Amino acid sequence: MDYEYSADRLINIAISLNAEKDIDILLEKILKEAMDITNCDGGTVYVKGKESLRFNNMVTRSKGIDLRGQARIGIPDVPLTKNHICALSAIEKRRINIKDVYENDEFDFSGTKNYDRLNGYTTMSMLVIPMLDEKGDVIGVLQLINAADNAGNPTPFKKEFEDIIAALASLAAVSLNNTMLAKDVYDILHSFVRVMV
Repeated sequence: MDYEYSADRLINIAISLNAEKDIDILLEKILKEAMDITNCDGGTVYVKGKESLRFNNMVTRSKGIDLRGQARIGIPDVPLTKNHICALSAIEKRRINIKDVYENDEFDFSGTKNYDRLNGYTTMSMLVIPMLDEKGDVIGVLQLINAADNAGNPTPFKKEFEDIIAALASLAAVSLNNTMLAKDVYDILHSFVRVMV
């Protein structure tokens, strides 16, 4: 799938993200948009906590996997240590573009390789982007796997996708912050009303 990347497309995505008030749906939208833009097979969104990244949703199109909501129960958090590529991306606020997971010796991909073995899958390329808000704080991490060319053949992620997906991830981070802030204000007001009654 080949896309024309324009300011108009990003503006339309930003409007859609800003209008969404459900955090899970917001993160699902960002993941699917990023996957469509890069023409990749899979992706995962993590939300940053104090000491870990919490798995939020994952899609692997070729395997029919779409985990979100209750389906994510039991998936462990990723500690914020440099042992995991998604955590390293969050810690260092760094974009990481891996051409071939099995040829790379810079990072520990034992978890990825174990997933591949258990699911009959082969992860080749990977693009990991921190979700930075307007203050530069990391809100989460977007991890995409297995880009493909127009014929569906596995390929590395194009370098130009890094800026596009980073912009998309930043839009999502700001929208996520706004949604969480609105929810917190609502909860406080709701608590106040209950105390008054």
